[in-house]
Amino acid sequence: MLFEVESALKRKIRLTETQWNHIRIKHPEIENQMEKIILSLIDPDLIYLQSENTYHYIKFFRETPVTQKYLLTVVKHLNKEGFVIPCFFMSKIKERGKVLVYAKDKDKLR
Repeated sequence: MLFEVESALKRKIRLTETQWNHIRIKHPEIENQMEKIILSLIDPDLIYLQSENTYHYIKFFRETPVTQKYLLTVVKHLNKEGFVIPCFFMSKIKERGKVLVYAKDKDKLR
């Protein structure tokens, strides 16, 4: 296991070495961004429920290997724990079909 943190939703989230290797192959720009991944989990700007047990943790970063972007960390929650599936940088937040469950700025909650 590479890390285990308590997320903003009070869940223990872990990233395994196996999953990290899959992520790095598909998204090489994330290679040296472990600190940003952890920040996206413990101090996200937004969290969306994407499907039954899948959550999107999103945090904006002004500096990334690919200019300013949002980091999307997708987490599968099971019971009181969770694990990172993929994570990658993106330019826009796609809200369609998702339910906002957490916002750092409470005015964004509907």
